[in-house]
Amino acid sequence: MSRIKVIFEEIPDYLKDKSTIITQVMFVSIFALIFINIYAPFNASSWTEMGRLEFFFNSSVMILIGMLGIVLSKGIFFLLAVKFRMNYLIFGLWHLAEIVLLAAIYLVVDLVLLKSGMDLVDRFMSLLFITLMVLAIPYIISWLYLSMKDKRDKIEDLMENTSLEFKEKKMITFRDETEKLRFSIKSADILYVESTDNYVTVHTLEKGKVKKIMLRNTMKRLEKELEGTLIHRCHRSYMVNFENIKLVKLISTNLYIYLDSPDEIRLPVSRTYAEHVHEFLNRVSL
Repeated sequence: MSRIKVIFEEIPDYLKDKSTIITQVMFVSIFALIFINIYAPFNASSWTEMGRLEFFFNSSVMILIGMLGIVLSKGIFFLLAVKFRMNYLIFGLWHLAEIVLLAAIYLVVDLVLLKSGMDLVDRFMSLLFITLMVLAIPYIISWLYLSMKDKRDKIEDLMENTSLEFKEKKMITFRDETEKLRFSIKSADILYVESTDNYVTVHTLEKGKVKKIMLRNTMKRLEKELEGTLIHRCHRSYMVNFENIKLVKLISTNLYIYLDSPDEIRLPVSRTYAEHVHEFLNRVSL
């Protein structure tokens, strides 16, 4: 049922972007030119007395005629997409109609210019298959490329916004379990947070020395309050400031985080948080 609902969802913006449509038409034209000159369809047997140059010219004319129909179709689609909501069902039917339209155009050219003697239905079905090959292959390739590019652009935007957010957030505020403000400290000065029963200990770096500040709060509540900062959970009992990580090392089967501090501080990474630690390290290192 969920798959059926997908076809009624609105298509993404990159599928109705003007520059995307122009690029797609150019890609289809180049592909069609190569395909026709290799496969030699469209009653090409009647062109056998032509030289390669003349055959290339005639095939280019055939492509130009077909592309005029595609350009007209894409132009109408773009104007409608700006004003109306386009879902995947309409998008698919529109491109199917393009294939049928192009096959009909080539059928007319074949009958008028090439004077094919084949049965009308057989010739149309043959042209429909060829047109499907000419359009479907480059369409699918371009859609896959555009989809990957769109996802990559969204990830890059997310990473950029995340990085800016981290840079701007220089001060970290700590509150107790009653949500009363206890202290604020620079993000860069925080090494890690340790949980002990109903208390947490914030380990900070002050003038080259490690200091401890105890706060009555739970790790779970503090984790939620520190969302959007570089301080993340790495273990049931520890939260680490990714800004001060010096090394992440696998010892035997256990993963450890080494902090950039005068004293050697090593924090364990539990299996529950190992994947999150790897993922977040990749994000902040971009």
